[in-house]
Amino acid sequence: MKTDGHGDTPTLTEPEPLPSLFVSGYAIQVVEENIVRLLFWTELPAIGGQEHQARLQARMAMPEKIFRRFVSDGRKIGRSRN
Repeated sequence: MKTDGHGDTPTLTEPEPLPSLFVSGYAIQVVEENIVRLLFWTELPAIGGQEHQARLQARMAMPEKIFRRFVSDGRKIGRSRN
């Protein structure tokens, strides 16, 4: 794990436990020239008269440079499993 602009690897800490969220969908938005926002949701089926829903689980914003690295790392994982 490298942080943008730093050559050393920082210590990853978790001051408060964070839940691992399961998501079934996402959207990518460009909110400013160099800022990308990711929206993640979980689809819920229609149950007991309620409508089919896509419940927002997380929203993240990041510099475009970090987003591109995120996508590149995801592609590497996909290639290594084939």
